[in-house]
Amino acid sequence: MTDDDASGDKRFDLRLRKYIDIIVEDALSAMLFRGAIADLSPTGMRVLVDQYLPKGTKYTFTMKRNPFLRLRGEVRWIKSFEKDFQIGVQFVDVTEEDRKRLQNFLDLERVRLTSGG
Repeated sequence: MTDDDASGDKRFDLRLRKYIDIIVEDALSAMLFRGAIADLSPTGMRVLVDQYLPKGTKYTFTMKRNPFLRLRGEVRWIKSFEKDFQIGVQFVDVTEEDRKRLQNFLDLERVRLTSGG
């Protein structure tokens, strides 16, 4: 793969490894449960949960601390680890305002982490 190939692949976006508590909501079943973001990018996130979330299903994810976003996402992959699961989520139907808030948060965190603060 060349550098040109990688630049067009969203999976190569820089990801921020930061644990953020979230609430996962399934509007169809009115189910709510907790999870945690393990890493975050402008297009998606890796989430740790104790519930099986089928690939292809959509949920609402509410971040319980900065950047305090409420985003819709689709489960793209799932891995089982004993009693817990890791899921890959791709954001869907993100408003321009939320996209900017997320990008600003990621930019500020990267500066903070690279400056040692």
